[in-house]
Amino acid sequence: MDIGIQTGLVSNWWDSDTNDRGNQTYVPVTIDATQGDFGARVLTAMVTTHIDPSDNTRNSMTTVVDTKLNLSYALVDKWPVDLLFGLDFNLPTGLTNLDREDRRLLLDPDLVSIARYGEGFNINPTITIAKDGERWGAGIGIGYLWRGEYDFSDTTPDFDPGDIYNVTAEILYAFSESWQGRVLGEMAWYGIDSVEGRDYYQEGDFFLAGIGLNYVQDRWDAAFTLKGIYRGKCDFQEGNQRLATEERSGFGDEYLADLVVRVQLNPETKLSSRLYYLAVLENDYPGDDPLFIDGKQKVSLRFSLERQLADDFSGRIGLEGYRMDEGRNWYHDDDREYRGMVVDCSLTKTF
Repeated sequence: MDIGIQTGLVSNWWDSDTNDRGNQTYVPVTIDATQGDFGARVLTAMVTTHIDPSDNTRNSMTTVVDTKLNLSYALVDKWPVDLLFGLDFNLPTGLTNLDREDRRLLLDPDLVSIARYGEGFNINPTITIAKDGERWGAGIGIGYLWRGEYDFSDTTPDFDPGDIYNVTAEILYAFSESWQGRVLGEMAWYGIDSVEGRDYYQEGDFFLAGIGLNYVQDRWDAAFTLKGIYRGKCDFQEGNQRLATEERSGFGDEYLADLVVRVQLNPETKLSSRLYYLAVLENDYPGDDPLFIDGKQKVSLRFSLERQLADDFSGRIGLEGYRMDEGRNWYHDDDREYRGMVVDCSLTKTF
């Protein structure tokens, strides 16, 4: 059995033009194991989040997050198509049943890496089918996420999130030895969320479409990906305790561009960079409507250095800077400009 253990430290600091500040630091731990066609991974983290809003209502929290257990079985080059079976679990080791103060630390997921500290016991079986030829490859994956009940907060007990069905697909074609193109897509359908047995909310359908272009040389490579995300209308609980579809789309369309360049400086050292851009359009409600959510833009640049320190020991250090401009949304009712920096390091040991 091959075993790998990875841990490290990730710290994120940010502030805004409205004097809102905060930071999040977490220590992830990942254990990987493979035995023939079987694979397993365990992932968890200890996280500390601190906010210092302009109104001086400071708050912080330290907790262990949920533990992910991922199991897989691969059948490669044995059948006419390759198969990958997955069975993933979310183990509720994190923090739920949040009080009013703790709920203030549920931050924008485009601002922090860990935006949720815990949920229920979840089970996620998946199957992926892949086939490749001399210059092409294609794959499709089907998944079902069963999400268990938990107490979201002291005011929202017995929260039962709806299950999720999703399908992913990708087609790859090599134009030459150096150039490779990709087309990818994903669709997801959400079940009904309920609170104390009553229907509460149903998120709209999710659609993702993207294209990519890869360029590979002996000592360096680059990958560019462009994606668009579109969401359907959601259902909300009305006064009669029944769900009704919203009049307009509450989510704006999203567009993501991602450029990654990796350079092999020597056999033991690799330098990577990533330029990322996100644009979220305003939703379909008029600006004077309480359900209006303004647009958002985020750009980040990251550099990381990986080095093989020994045959079974490697390390990585990274630095990222970002800026995010966003208007009124669920988290604040004014326009804000965020600036932030992320520093991370990790060590990996294999056995």
